[in-house]
Amino acid sequence: MLKMLEKQIVYQIVSSLTAALYFYLFVMLLFFPASFLRDIGVETNASAEFLARRAAMLMLAFAFLAFFGRKLSQPSAKQVVTAAISLNMAGFAVMGLFEFGRGFVNAEILVIVAIEALLAVLYFLFWLSAWRMGKTRQTEQ
Repeated sequence: MLKMLEKQIVYQIVSSLTAALYFYLFVMLLFFPASFLRDIGVETNASAEFLARRAAMLMLAFAFLAFFGRKLSQPSAKQVVTAAISLNMAGFAVMGLFEFGRGFVNAEILVIVAIEALLAVLYFLFWLSAWRMGKTRQTEQ
């Protein structure tokens, strides 16, 4: 599996899809925060909508990172991008499970958590692949 993930085209496709997901989240959180929050069982109020709109800016930044980082081939640059996205998605997944466990969100979050966990693992594997390529280049020099 790691050999398949070393192919640049796989990284580009996953990064393009991830950028689209982040952009979708940006749009939802900025323009439709109440709808987004209600879908996962969060009570909406002015404070929650304010925080959702602020979080939208983070989604836009990560969409930019994923989209424009999709063509990276230099291992050290790719490691930074893949580590950031992997940590972001892993954090989302853990927090989603935590909030579901305490009953703050509904079961809709589990589908979201599954996608986040999958992306966290994929980007960790992309990071590992870039790290291995970087190590190989260092030993060749």
